Amino acid sequence: MLPALLRPPCIVEFSGGRDSSLVLAIAARVAAREGLPSPVAFTQQYPGLAEANEDEWQELVISHLGVSDWVRHPGLDDADLLGSTARRSLRKWGLVWPPSAHTRTTELELARGGSLLSGEGGDEVLSPRRLGILRQVAGRHVPLSKASVKQLALALAPRRVRAARYEPLIDASVGAHWLSPEARQHFLDELTDDYVKEPMDWRTAVVRHPHHRGIRVGADTFASMASEADVLRVDPLLRPEFLGTLTSAVGRTGVIGRTSAMRQFFGDLLPDAVLARTSKAHFNRAFFGRETRAFVAEWTGAGIDSTLVDADRLRLEWEAESPHALTHLLVHSCWLASDG
Repeated sequence: MLPALLRPPCIVEFSGGRDSSLVLAIAARVAAREGLPSPVAFTQQYPGLAEANEDEWQELVISHLGVSDWVRHPGLDDADLLGSTARRSLRKWGLVWPPSAHTRTTELELARGGSLLSGEGGDEVLSPRRLGILRQVAGRHVPLSKASVKQLALALAPRRVRAARYEPLIDASVGAHWLSPEARQHFLDELTDDYVKEPMDWRTAVVRHPHHRGIRVGADTFASMASEADVLRVDPLLRPEFLGTLTSAVGRTGVIGRTSAMRQFFGDLLPDAVLARTSKAHFNRAFFGRETRAFVAEWTGAGIDSTLVDADRLRLEWEAESPHALTHLLVHSCWLASDG
């Protein structure tokens, strides 16, 4: 984090979740240790959306850390996939991954000439993976039972066995019913293949995580947007220096669980309630704000490839109270085709 802190203002994207709280805590400690300007916490607020409200968690972390510079931005329009902020960005950058990058330009403006820290990647690099069940059973954190034995056997099974077991679970989890049958099957096959290719060794799986296509492309998108705004963007939890240190401290079976990993490595930084937190905020309704709802209500069908996407099923998904996040890129594609 030091290069970012050496380039103030150092803005930390702070939601109140475990990852952003951890990054803010370490940044504050390093700044104090090195005699550098303190980081600035930036929080996007979502008035009126109970599922996105993390006020209590945010206040707990800010109070615990003694952070004095906290910018709270109550901008539902900024979060809207087709709000004025996103539309300006779409006209400039076109389609990007992740589509939410178009809604995060306010913090870039705040950080202009300085730096921006994110908590991207914490869920993936600080959680158990394929052999997590072995570590949990061996350490008696999970009882030896028929269910845990089956889970362990599946983790050790050949790839084809795991693929046959996991594809129905992935299918039920992802849905993606707006895709044509052929495109949807291809999508599920790719997801399943990626899942079952996960290395047995937790350390290898963690180190390879930032190289996954979606993660890599997303990092490139944010880096390009930041560079254009004269901002140094750093994702410390995905940096090879951090991952090297983390994996050298953990064996091949990995961490016992996310909470135990947070307590083991960062127990002196945050309140235990934050370290052990399991709840998460949800932002889909914020992304599908007033402007996006108005657009999809009048959508003519332009902007999709009908061999890949079923327009009627997509329209039904967009009419849901909380449309699937995997349709966000299609929102931008359709808007650019009809208006851009």
